[in-house]
Amino acid sequence: MRRTTSYRLILGILLVIISTGPGCSPALRKGGGTAIDPRPEVILGIFGGMGPEATANLYQLIVERTPATRDQEHIPTLIYSLPTVPDRTASIFSGDPSILPYLAEGVTRLEKSGASYIAIPCNTAHYFYDHMQQAVKIPIINMIREAAAEVATKYPQAKKVGLLATTGTISTGLYEKEFAARGIEMIKPSDNILENYVMKAVYLIKAHGDKRQCEEWLYLAGKELEKSGAEVVVLGCTEIPLAFNSARSGVPVVSASQVLADRAIARFQLLSKQPAK
Repeated sequence: MRRTTSYRLILGILLVIISTGPGCSPALRKGGGTAIDPRPEVILGIFGGMGPEATANLYQLIVERTPATRDQEHIPTLIYSLPTVPDRTASIFSGDPSILPYLAEGVTRLEKSGASYIAIPCNTAHYFYDHMQQAVKIPIINMIREAAAEVATKYPQAKKVGLLATTGTISTGLYEKEFAARGIEMIKPSDNILENYVMKAVYLIKAHGDKRQCEEWLYLAGKELEKSGAEVVVLGCTEIPLAFNSARSGVPVVSASQVLADRAIARFQLLSKQPAK
């Protein structure tokens, strides 16, 4: 019994030595013993799970819109999907602070894991933007601010913009504030359309429901904004682009998700040009 135990102990020690030897160290080696550090200088962190499909969609947009011709030219990315974050709209209306630790967990875990900056594919979560930014030293892209800037830059003649978003996002006034700062009036859906079309579509998308039905609801919501004078429609919820058919819109459409993807790519390119610390 003692001899068997000794053999097992020796075998365990050998396995530890092998697993921690030069061949398995973080700094991989090639001919001549030259050390290679495989860690990228710049890493994008995506704090997702709000919801998971919207997170996957953002990453797909980043991959599709990155000017890359081979794997090595794409953006090193860490994705932390935390679907246990409490409902953002419900948290805003109830004033329940229990959501805050979840949001801090999301951004701090990415920072500790080596992310250089963070993108969050959830418009409503940006109500807590300051709380999240204060929790980390690395920058968090402000999705709402960037979407408003995109409209002002791309459609400088537009004076009225329609917003399709959750009741939570609309109630915060975050988009309204950003548009007002640029001299743009924000038009929101009527209460009936917001509750019975937009919100139903958002939650049905999250539940993997019938996207054709969601498309129809969102089409009608968009048409109401157009009739109210919207010259541009902004998709201010990351679930909405998953079902909204821009080809059916009578005015230009700006997706905040696509803007976030473009800004994430631009930030990577900017940081990659800076001298290594």
